[in-house]
Amino acid sequence: MIGIDIVKASRIEKAIKRWGDGFADKIFTENEKQYCENKINKYQCYAARFAVKESFYKAKNHNYGWKAIEVRTGGKPVIKILNKQLEEEMKGIKIHVSLSHTNDTAIAAVLLVDSSNQS
Repeated sequence: MIGIDIVKASRIEKAIKRWGDGFADKIFTENEKQYCENKINKYQCYAARFAVKESFYKAKNHNYGWKAIEVRTGGKPVIKILNKQLEEEMKGIKIHVSLSHTNDTAIAAVLLVDSSNQS
């Protein structure tokens, strides 16, 4: 399954400025917030993570809540599953993440591949 999403950083910036910590706390984990807050363009960083989360849930065709997964980077972006039920469902499934952005737009694609049936 594949999911793709595109997000304007300005949209995320408006939401954070309007709703404050409540918005960020609802969507992002503490690690994600800490990572983004240390970036020069933090709203671009938040938008990228939002796009990855949306892409994952589109590929999965089910939403377990925003903080059931965490987006980690340090080179290639990866998804860390934090929800036990989702983790169980994802056994044998490889998650591939691709992420790109401009100053105001982030795009992400997530591909879920069942690796349990491959030899």
